[in-house]
Amino acid sequence: MKLRNKEIAEIFGAFAVVASLMFVGLQLYLDRKVALADQYFNRGESAKEDRRSRLESDVYFQHVEESWALGWRPHYWDEESLVAKQIETGERSVTAVIAFELVLRMNIIGYDNLYYQYQQGLLNEESWNGMRSGLKEIMAENHFINTVYQSHSRANIQPVVEQIAKEIEIERATAMPSR
Repeated sequence: MKLRNKEIAEIFGAFAVVASLMFVGLQLYLDRKVALADQYFNRGESAKEDRRSRLESDVYFQHVEESWALGWRPHYWDEESLVAKQIETGERSVTAVIAFELVLRMNIIGYDNLYYQYQQGLLNEESWNGMRSGLKEIMAENHFINTVYQSHSRANIQPVVEQIAKEIEIERATAMPSR
């Protein structure tokens, strides 16, 4: 049974249509992922802008100072921590600590955005692992940073932050000399 040229052209045309539809579908899928990542980024930037506004607001810091004097403390606050002792002795001001906390909260939003991009396949694993290592290093070197990141992480990156905190805890426990 020989196929005529017309039939061959029709079969080829059908395959071409299917292939182009698959390409369009894939392109729409990728465009949707990029659009979602862009929306996620914009929401993060909006949250960061809110914190930047607080950093520039004398009224906000006046409120923080007054609230502190009345006994208010962040929900994660530990009166035994080094930072608490530095405030108590006057080495650091409440304003400086709360300003630093706002900066840390902006940083974790940035990490959260990068993690979201990684989850969407828009950031390769090697890049994400490098950023995760940097996050772990920062959390390991400063207890206050670790505490703030654990208490103020966005829901998407929260499991990563908790996992890093556990890794740090385990590494510190295994590094301690046994008695």
